[in-house]
Amino acid sequence: MNLGLNGKVALVLASSRGLGQAMAVSLAREGVKVAVTGRNPAGLQKS
Repeated sequence: MNLGLNGKVALVLASSRGLGQAMAVSLAREGVKVAVTGRNPAGLQKS
């Protein structure tokens, strides 16, 4: 799905698991440069 976000930048909070992680991954697949934060470093590596 093309949302027209290619080249944009996003900050996703609480992205080490759950909805935040899913959002970070989805945005990255759309070509967005994503900065992630969270309490679980291992989970952030997956994001």
